[in-house]
Amino acid sequence: MKIVAPVSSPDEVEMLLHCGADELYCGIRAPEWEEKFGGRWWMNRRGPKGANLSGFSDLKRVTTAAHDAGVRVAVALNAAFYPADAIDDILELARKLAADTGVDALIISDVNLLIRIQRENPPVEIHLSSLGSVFNSYTVDFYRDLGVRRIILPRQLRLSEIETIVSRKSDRMEFEVFAVNDGCLFEEGVCQTTHAFGPFCMMDWSIQAVHGPNGPEAAPPVDRLNEYRWYQNNCGSSFQEDGLPNGPCSLCRFDRFQSWGVSAVKIVGREAAFYRKMRSLQLVKAVMDEVRNGRPSSVARKWRNTPEYCDSGWMCYFRDAAD
Repeated sequence: MKIVAPVSSPDEVEMLLHCGADELYCGIRAPEWEEKFGGRWWMNRRGPKGANLSGFSDLKRVTTAAHDAGVRVAVALNAAFYPADAIDDILELARKLAADTGVDALIISDVNLLIRIQRENPPVEIHLSSLGSVFNSYTVDFYRDLGVRRIILPRQLRLSEIETIVSRKSDRMEFEVFAVNDGCLFEEGVCQTTHAFGPFCMMDWSIQAVHGPNGPEAAPPVDRLNEYRWYQNNCGSSFQEDGLPNGPCSLCRFDRFQSWGVSAVKIVGREAAFYRKMRSLQLVKAVMDEVRNGRPSSVARKWRNTPEYCDSGWMCYFRDAAD
């Protein structure tokens, strides 16, 4: 399995390659897009500042350095959907990325954009964002027919569902799963909101439970919801004493992923600081080395050094009811 790491500045590339990234992914700021659509519509799933490369020259620097090390680069064009008047603009940008920057793949979620790009047959791979909401093997066939080469599976899948999907289709499709950082309270692919005004689901709202016909005692426990939200928000964006980042992960599942045929694991956080990216990658690489040498990935719990967080079950991606 490959390790896919985020990059938002050419200055991060040397560190990411040194620490063991097998692939890089990024977003990019495009002045023509910002001039036309401003802040009302993000070009990808992260804000234009902080989470994205500043322009095509920076992207060229990233791809050149990465390719010199034999590392591939993907660019995210993964808004959940684009308005009708934006498809031609985003398609033109995709053409420019494929022709001028040396990128190897585009990460896409909008079906209309997928259809348009498939007609053009660009010289890059198409990876489906987790917002594509692949929950079963039939969906895999649907996206394969649209030219998708790799599917990034949603955070909300169960382990048994990942095993079923990958074991049935790994001979026809590459699959990528999330490794560390950033949870989501909802399923991204059916969330019709934008983070342009902040991730409202993570804000410190005053929450009141609304009970149903069975009375107040049947109301969902609000305090537990707030606790779950804290875990999904990287445990309050905290770190362990040794500097490793807290937050949702699937580290102790790596050996299962490899045996099932998963192609890659993704470190989330294009907007993260240099240090958080570095320590996240070091942690993922250490666990991956264990798996590549035939040892179990359960050692990750010890390296996490936060047994109370792991035991809560709320810091895990991809759980099953029996876990």
